[in-house]
Amino acid sequence: MAWVTPKTNWVKTDRINYVDYNRIKNNLAYLRDLAGQLYREFNITVDPDKDNYSLWPYPSEINRLEENLETIRGHTYPFATGQRRTYYGNAPAIDWQELNRLESATLLIYNNLRGQEEGKRRLSFRLGGLRGL
Repeated sequence: MAWVTPKTNWVKTDRINYVDYNRIKNNLAYLRDLAGQLYREFNITVDPDKDNYSLWPYPSEINRLEENLETIRGHTYPFATGQRRTYYGNAPAIDWQELNRLESATLLIYNNLRGQEEGKRRLSFRLGGLRGL
């Protein structure tokens, strides 16, 4: 799974579609993989990709995105990512402000994890000398 730059400029007239949902979901999965290289392994729930407009994200799927974000925060560093919300059927869906919060949080965690990965200490020489060459 590859990192896709999050959309952090949602406006009031924007609505989430299956492409946005897949991007957020897959970016969270990427963050889990990246965090697994730097911290202890942990799991998140990753739903299958949606592939057309008739498959709008359900409230339970949006809630899973929120849960996955909290799990990643809990296993890495407790970044300030705003107040977590819970969504229900036949109630207001996720809005542009929450989408900005969610995608900005993934970008914050990504930048910090990449910085940690780049800053890891590495030996500037090879142990064992020239044996085997």
